[in-house]
Amino acid sequence: MTNTQKIAEYIYQNYSKKIPDEVLDHGRLCLADWLCVAKGAIAENAARVVYETTKENHNRGKSTLLLGGVADALTAALCNGTLAHCLDFDDTHIKSNTHTSAPLFAATIALGQELGSSEEDILRAFITGFEVSTRVGYGLGEIITEKGWHCTGIFGAIGSSAAACVLYQLDQAQIINALSAAATQASGFTISFGTMAKPFHAGKAAFNGLMAAKLAKNGFVAQQDMFALEGGFIRALVQDKSASLTAVHFDQWEILNNSFKPYAACHLVHPAVDTIKKLLTFTTINDVQSLEIEVGELAMQVTGKKSGKPKSPLEGKFDLKYCVALALKGSDLTVEDFSDQAILNQETLQLTDLVNIQSSREMGYTSARLHAQLKDGQKKLVEVAISKGHPGNSISWKDMEIKFKNLVKDESLWNHIKNFGDKKLFNLFS
Repeated sequence: MTNTQKIAEYIYQNYSKKIPDEVLDHGRLCLADWLCVAKGAIAENAARVVYETTKENHNRGKSTLLLGGVADALTAALCNGTLAHCLDFDDTHIKSNTHTSAPLFAATIALGQELGSSEEDILRAFITGFEVSTRVGYGLGEIITEKGWHCTGIFGAIGSSAAACVLYQLDQAQIINALSAAATQASGFTISFGTMAKPFHAGKAAFNGLMAAKLAKNGFVAQQDMFALEGGFIRALVQDKSASLTAVHFDQWEILNNSFKPYAACHLVHPAVDTIKKLLTFTTINDVQSLEIEVGELAMQVTGKKSGKPKSPLEGKFDLKYCVALALKGSDLTVEDFSDQAILNQETLQLTDLVNIQSSREMGYTSARLHAQLKDGQKKLVEVAISKGHPGNSISWKDMEIKFKNLVKDESLWNHIKNFGDKKLFNLFS
């Protein structure tokens, strides 16, 4: 059985497979995160532009647009997927370096509403899509990102197509065609980080995955072994052959390894931010003369070479020096810290001059090391092995409740999220 056939079989079996309660609970946690970061982004220009650009398709379907009204499922997936990634505050699966929920829930909820699916089926479809997305991308996240690809645009589309297959109840031949049609639309470049195009990648992934499943349902035929270990898919993404796909084994639930963001910025800045927070537990900002922070090579590539003086709020989310300066001020890096007014704050900008960033092969995605030179001559070393929000230092439902209510001030909506599975989906958006 080929790798592609194994994935298709897994999806097909999940139509009726019993999903453990712990996994269902993590699916609800993903939904809470997805909905709060999406609703918290309603003023973001990237989402507004996509919403306005698709207006001719509004009021032509049953799928809710979080910015208002309804549309066909494809349009809703595109708009809501973009919206969910605008704040860059959404969850991340580290091994695939993919913002999995942003496109996946956008596609799954849009199609679920179009079909009148139950919440139980929608949650099942989401979890299946999550497992497929992260299994195809497993171990490739950093490599793909280093090559200039945005993993969310690639693996998010594949996961969205898998979820749609569950809701459509496609047969295995159709599933293979859907997955392949999604994969061949691989898109999104890291050069777009810090611009409106980055959240658009998530919206387009939701659209692409859903379109792929719709095509397959209607007889579309695509490549039959897209996910061969040394096949054309991976060779196109990694042309120097430095990586291959992993043979899929669905022997554990990858959703249990998902990471959630406590800070409204690129996940790669979080370990450094946590070193600052740890430093400030035993000294003050006024005692600091200079800071040298060691981060992983990927963090250095994506966020560590910026000036500390971002020209836009989106750019600020990917500027490690700026984010460290915010932490030095005692900020929790909230949405408000990445506004047009906030990035002009002179106190923050002056603090960035204290910070020097170095890359280290000893540091990974979740770790950082801080060397602090204090004004009294003391030197302090602070290390963070696993930054807050990752497995091993995960956030709780209580942490998520605080995040949710900071972004969405709706008690009834929060209660429904925790009990998602036995009510009509439109209650999420009322």
